[in-house]
Amino acid sequence: MANRPAQPARTRDAGGDGFGFDDLPDPVIAVAPDGTLQFANATAERVLGWRPADFLGRSVLDLIHPDDLNLAVSSLETVGEKDVGELIYVRVRTGDGDWMRLEIRGIRLAGDDGVTTLLIARDTTNRHLLDVDQGEDAVLRSIMSNMHGMVALVDPDGSVRSINGAVTRLLGHDPERVLGLQFTEFLHPDDRDQVVDVVSRLRGYTSAALDARFATTTPDYYVTCEFTVNNLTADPVLGGYVISGQVAAALADARNRVEFLAEHDSRTGLLNRDGFIRAAGDLIRSGGGLGLLLLDVTQFRSINELYGERVGDQLLATIAGRLDEIRWPDLLVSRFGGDEFVLAVRASSDGSLEMLRDRVHREVGDSLLVDGREINFAIRTASAFEDRPHGLDSLLASASNELMRIKRNADPSSEGISIDALNQRRRQLEELRHALADGQIQPFFQPIVAHDGRIKAVEALVRWVHPLRGVLGVGEILPLAQMAGLAEVVDDRVLDLSLEFAARLTAAGHPNVEVHVNVDPKVISQAAFAARFLQRCHARGTNPSQIVVELTETDLLTPGAQSLSNMQELRHAGTHVSIDDFGTGYSSLSHLLELPVDGVKIDRRFVAGIDVDPTATNLTTAIVGLSQSLGLTCVAEGVEQPFQRDRLRDLGCASFQGWLYSAAVSTDEIMALLPRISLLDDPTTVTVDA
Repeated sequence: MANRPAQPARTRDAGGDGFGFDDLPDPVIAVAPDGTLQFANATAERVLGWRPADFLGRSVLDLIHPDDLNLAVSSLETVGEKDVGELIYVRVRTGDGDWMRLEIRGIRLAGDDGVTTLLIARDTTNRHLLDVDQGEDAVLRSIMSNMHGMVALVDPDGSVRSINGAVTRLLGHDPERVLGLQFTEFLHPDDRDQVVDVVSRLRGYTSAALDARFATTTPDYYVTCEFTVNNLTADPVLGGYVISGQVAAALADARNRVEFLAEHDSRTGLLNRDGFIRAAGDLIRSGGGLGLLLLDVTQFRSINELYGERVGDQLLATIAGRLDEIRWPDLLVSRFGGDEFVLAVRASSDGSLEMLRDRVHREVGDSLLVDGREINFAIRTASAFEDRPHGLDSLLASASNELMRIKRNADPSSEGISIDALNQRRRQLEELRHALADGQIQPFFQPIVAHDGRIKAVEALVRWVHPLRGVLGVGEILPLAQMAGLAEVVDDRVLDLSLEFAARLTAAGHPNVEVHVNVDPKVISQAAFAARFLQRCHARGTNPSQIVVELTETDLLTPGAQSLSNMQELRHAGTHVSIDDFGTGYSSLSHLLELPVDGVKIDRRFVAGIDVDPTATNLTTAIVGLSQSLGLTCVAEGVEQPFQRDRLRDLGCASFQGWLYSAAVSTDEIMALLPRISLLDDPTTVTVDA
């Protein structure tokens, strides 16, 4: 019988019971030398719900739960060194795709074609039919094997007595191979003294919490763990130490982050001054010439003042990225602070350093786009070279002196943006701050109208009621707000006033007129957005079901889990969620099937192209049809001509928004338009039904 499992794989249909194990009450599985499943008896097929085609020829590891792979691999690798393998507890995939916990013992059998591993299992879910040992020992063994946390029992002399399955799953160590080894052998050499010192001072029945790096079965690879050592050496049953712990992913990430920031700039990710000096020192010690290149931005202060610090930060990040993309042998790139970047390179002459300098000017100084605005800037550089450098001080001093000379000799007209432009922008930013404090920033409302002229909803659009320049649109407000860091303040102001207007509509007898508000995707991705939004509704007496939150489709292409959670929470409270500018995103129609939304607004570009552009017409038709089939509301934006309204109505669209009906108007004006707008043939003539 010892040689039979090594025969070629056979199903029962092809060759009877194959190995003669079909009558056994336990699952029996044979694994070929290459790790593929060679045979499973009738009990295995029945218990696991397998068919022969499901398992024959597949790797046994394909059927093991990912969290148990380390344990399975370790056991398979070492079972040949034992008379009988140790019991292990793993989860195995069943025929219907679920996981079943099995208790498995492995045996190696030599045959003509190599060594076959015979796995004898039992389902620990419903226990073995003949198992009468249901005492506390079995329960505790099962708990220890299946718990997520790692547990090790260590004798008073420091030798390992046993480990649970989690140690193998997470670190890869075979339970039998670690027996008798010193616990400290599994600690990183730099952490051993600390752990030994703490444990040696532990009194009986006390514990201590530590963190240290533990060795895995991968050579020279350690995992940081948080663990607790309990001194139970005086306990008559245990008589040793109980060590329990878990992989400290957050702690390891924090430690790596601290180590990274010690030598890197937090804003750009480049080397900082300390990291640069260390790395450049290594270049000097390795021999050869060394060149330094200093770089700064000629208009950086002016750019910060004119466009705001956010744009300045993006400029620094862009320069850092462009410098980091330059592929040059032995090149070090760093940011010392402000707009000052320092490069070091192994160089054989001034000539090779000048070649690098020319390349930096070609590839770094191009303008960049920020929020659709082109930002022009210029850089200046200074260099220093020594064929036998003894240190960085003289090189840095020489390059710094050259840079100072370049600054002194520079044309003043090229040193930045004009004083007039700076002063004008400062005045505009100050005006915006005053406008917010004075109530000049407020929402105007554009009606959303049914085909019969009934106003179904209104959309809040930000306006600046300027005392001298009149009513200014979003194009005048948003760029200034972003430069001044006031964009979120403006959004909050518009939202609060829109919620108050919704309550006013209800009080005036129009509770069914919805108020649409636009929400920034960065805001809806915040953890507490939905809760704060509903609290604001409650504080202003606003019915959440009267509000429609609009999100731009392009911002929803890859929504995060938190954004989706907020959308669901809003909908649960009765607030509707709609996609604005629909049709402009990538794969938008299929995307609509996946998002938790209640409606869409067809982008005005497609409305303008109806019966003019076949693509726009076809896409509009598809959007209307899909929204109908999904039970979503559909609003057409930018309706300016009667034929557009009529064509959209024929397609099945029931709601329209645009200048055909009304521009965005003040709260008093929109109240006067309610409840119905009547259109004559001339789209410029609008009458109001009282």
